Amino acid sequence: MADHTRRPRVLDVLDADQPWEVPDEWLAGIRGRLRAWADAPNTLRPQRPGAFPDFVDGTPAAVWFTHQVAPLLTGWIPVLHGEYADIAAVLTRDFHRPSVRFGGAGHVVRVAADDWPLQAVAGAQHFHEEGRRQALQLSRDVVSLFVDAPPMAVRAQALTTAYDRVLADREVTRMHVVADYETIAQFWRTAVLSEAERAVLPELAGPASALRYSLDTLRDAHTKLSAAIADDDGLDFSRLLARLIRTTGLAGQPPAVGQILGVSGWDVEHALADLRKGFDPGAWLSRNTDWLARAIAQDQQVLARSWAAAATRVSVHLAGVLEKGPWPDPEVPDLTALFQLLDHERSAPLDADAASGAPDQPAPTSPLTLVWGTAQPEAPADPLPRAEPPAPDEPKSASALTDLPEPATEAAPAAATEVPPETDEPAVSEPVAGEPVVSEPVAGEPVVEGPLAELEALVGLESVKESVRRMVAEIKTNQRRKELGLPTQERARHMVFVGKPGTAKTTIARLLARIYQQLGVLETGHVIEVDRSDLVGPSVGTTAPMTAAKFREAIGGVLFVDEAYTLVPENIPGDFGLEAVATLLKLMEDHRDDCVVIVAGYHREMQRFMESNTGLSSRFQKLLSFSEYDTEQLVAIFELQARQKGMIYTDDVLTAVRRVIPPAPRSHNFGNGRFIRNVLEEAISNQATRLALHDPDTLTERDLRQLIPDDIKPAASMRAEDYLFQKPGT
Repeated sequence: MADHTRRPRVLDVLDADQPWEVPDEWLAGIRGRLRAWADAPNTLRPQRPGAFPDFVDGTPAAVWFTHQVAPLLTGWIPVLHGEYADIAAVLTRDFHRPSVRFGGAGHVVRVAADDWPLQAVAGAQHFHEEGRRQALQLSRDVVSLFVDAPPMAVRAQALTTAYDRVLADREVTRMHVVADYETIAQFWRTAVLSEAERAVLPELAGPASALRYSLDTLRDAHTKLSAAIADDDGLDFSRLLARLIRTTGLAGQPPAVGQILGVSGWDVEHALADLRKGFDPGAWLSRNTDWLARAIAQDQQVLARSWAAAATRVSVHLAGVLEKGPWPDPEVPDLTALFQLLDHERSAPLDADAASGAPDQPAPTSPLTLVWGTAQPEAPADPLPRAEPPAPDEPKSASALTDLPEPATEAAPAAATEVPPETDEPAVSEPVAGEPVVSEPVAGEPVVEGPLAELEALVGLESVKESVRRMVAEIKTNQRRKELGLPTQERARHMVFVGKPGTAKTTIARLLARIYQQLGVLETGHVIEVDRSDLVGPSVGTTAPMTAAKFREAIGGVLFVDEAYTLVPENIPGDFGLEAVATLLKLMEDHRDDCVVIVAGYHREMQRFMESNTGLSSRFQKLLSFSEYDTEQLVAIFELQARQKGMIYTDDVLTAVRRVIPPAPRSHNFGNGRFIRNVLEEAISNQATRLALHDPDTLTERDLRQLIPDDIKPAASMRAEDYLFQKPGT
């Protein structure tokens, strides 16, 4: 049998040699510490007005600070990619919902001010001395969480050591709790870091140091990559820099660059003069991508990654992003193309297996799209006053909406996006390697690895999830008893699902089939979905053969009978559906170990169905009740499905979604997940109508993916009963 093991979830930092396979135990450890801080803040609890607060804008202070610093510990202007590209949201999803998120897969370029580790210190300026001391200690404790995470370890260790020196020196600590913020920031730029620490945290020494670091790393990376893979353009560093300057939209060399380069700056000026005779940025970017492709093909991925990361830093500097300038357009280098190349290289063994006809292999990875992490205006103000970080005004890429919360960018990942099956229920399916999880349903979505984890990733359904966990535990226990020669207690696995439409009954049936197949209970784990029309014939003698045929199709898997109560309509004693029920009962007994039958429908109607035949209650010994989704759960489903479709949105869009959801109590036939799917489809249709008024050639990727509040309206295509059938609820 083919190996169904999926690729590990990764955080791919472009500056690193290779993606980091994020261990589940590491994630659990960080979340456990954050939960402990959130549940028992201890020293962070304010004892009097002016102490450092437990919560920042509704979020526990330690969680808030973790969300800001986690991605920036991976590097200065890091490029993050992979399922955990939005590592901040993945870590803090249980506690923090940022004001703006993005949906869809992608990679993220993050930028923050050069004083980003001092955000808590800056925010505590107006608190009493003890509160400011607590903010300093909190900063140290949060950063130290990451000293065992390879992509962050070096920077986290250097910063933790610097904090420890500050806290160990009574006079320096005193300065942090009484001095103004600019004095503290200047002290960090000039006196706190050792030379070794400054080398790995160059931005903390100030803008000039950060720019020098960016230029030096690009020169070094270009020299090494050019030596390994000849550049078709034969570019030396000065000509490369001239092309970067022109491609980012500048007419000349920025003065800050010239000051750092010194005499070499004249070579850049001469190269710029040559380019004025004719230069096509698009053609150069294409040749540059070809060069990186040849490097990757010749096993020089590490050099290609280093070069691309350094070039990205320099292009961000050149474009003036740090001074609120526009984002580079086009991107320099073409990161979308680069990650497609890297993903293809990593998935090559998988592709080879697929080409050989190996059965049941996961699909090859799909490339991620670009997500520039940038500031999002109009984010709610943080109650902690602090020095304002420089940040760009608008993202240039269309792949995502992000914000820059004090001051690091926020994204959603992308951790495991999910593709719903063809059903009216909100659902998840196999994750695609390389796509993110915000993503955390919503911000930072749960990691999806296998049907049990996919079950945990579903919105709501807590009682259903607990029932499935119990069933799995019972099966495993019986299997172990059997291995030891002990008697087992086997029970029929046929089930009754009760709940309103769109509450994920079909989805759970499909996940159960896969879970049972993995546990060896079912041979194939497939699902045959039927209703009355599939089981009940039009005349005498046709119903039993039809029912038996469908049951045979389901052997080895699950037979899912939707709206099973229609087999026994009220006040029609001689209906052919009774024969279908009798046939099912006999086949269920004959094949009790070969097939699981699940009957589903509304609570009240299914109660009537179970009472229609004395054999039903003994065959169906387990009932799972699917609760109706509340408003916030429906909004979470909207976010999940919007990300699946690659759309982006702000909190204003989610507010508009809340407005179109009917208030509780809702009608008997309210569609739940189906209702939300229709709202989203209608919103996308409304967006298309809105964009049709524009010249298609002027539309960017962002325009095509972004939803606005005006797009959210009750769907004209919704089923009438969602609104018109006002039967009593169950």
